[in-house]
Amino acid sequence: MPSSQLNDDLTEKYAKNYEAHVPGKKNEEVVKYYNEWADTYDKDLDSSVYRGPQIAADVCNVFVIDKKSRIIDVGAGTGFCGYFLKKHGFENVDALDPSQSMLLVAKAKNVYRNLFNQAICANRQTSIETSTYDALVLSGAFGEGHIPTEGIREIARLVKSSGIIILVMRKEYLTDVKDYENRLEPLMNQMIDEKIWFNITRFEVENYSFNKTGIVYVFRKN
Repeated sequence: MPSSQLNDDLTEKYAKNYEAHVPGKKNEEVVKYYNEWADTYDKDLDSSVYRGPQIAADVCNVFVIDKKSRIIDVGAGTGFCGYFLKKHGFENVDALDPSQSMLLVAKAKNVYRNLFNQAICANRQTSIETSTYDALVLSGAFGEGHIPTEGIREIARLVKSSGIIILVMRKEYLTDVKDYENRLEPLMNQMIDEKIWFNITRFEVENYSFNKTGIVYVFRKN
């Protein structure tokens, strides 16, 4: 493929991803966009441009030893992370995502046991019972109009005591997304002070998405 065509292809993929993160975009608009994007999402955000799901699954494989652990993939989308978790030997994995169309694509991959078409919100809980999971993984579900800062309390609620929580996101969103700026990491730290969880590690990864730096948080629930 000529280099000019490669550049055009990359530009198109970036534009499609950016459309899901336009500043000021509301959650219902984001979900609508993902519903419309679902059919080509896997092609547009393959591992050559977006490594987040594989990074999340690889980190899970390091910190979650028991392959029978019950895991939930939050913001599962079309099931990329579930696919990589299954390659690591995890088979007791559920998916949660607000986009029904994305979940239909994920269902066809046969990597999840249960699929929940629900959103992580700031002011209400999901239908999932408290302390259900041994581990939770999340990749790419933070962004403009995505999971709000206060949603991390609901994320923590889903996990059992001593369970592992892995959050992977684009580093620049900590400042570029108004809802997260001076709020997301401070709330994470506040939840440490409240003894909801404690931090195991926090590190950056290069080439997380479109050559952008990613950041990985690993917490253990108290």
